[in-house]
Amino acid sequence: SVSDPLPARTRGRFDSVSLFCLLRCLPGSFPTEASHVLAPGGVVCGATILGRAAPHNWFGRALVEVYSRRGVFGNASDTKDDLERALRAAFAEVTVEPVGVVVLFSARKPGPARP
Repeated sequence: SVSDPLPARTRGRFDSVSLFCLLRCLPGSFPTEASHVLAPGGVVCGATILGRAAPHNWFGRALVEVYSRRGVFGNASDTKDDLERALRAAFAEVTVEPVGVVVLFSARKPGPARP
């Protein structure tokens, strides 16, 4: 369909998807498309840098601001809680572990594919 950017051949095909240092580059809310391409026992895992609310040092705060203004980063408002909420909406098992201004995450058991 027009609203579904994923080809049917990719649905349920992959055992794992890794998203390390990628989500911070995507604008908008946390995407959950990985749930559509994972096999039933699949896992998505990764790490992302949090936005302004995280305890960045002065250099980190400056980078978030400059890169956000230039469109390099889309993570200015990203929080651990928002990431966890997005993952829980698409997966049955979710782990979210903050480490400084970075969040490590994994999610298993994707829910049914949505149109």
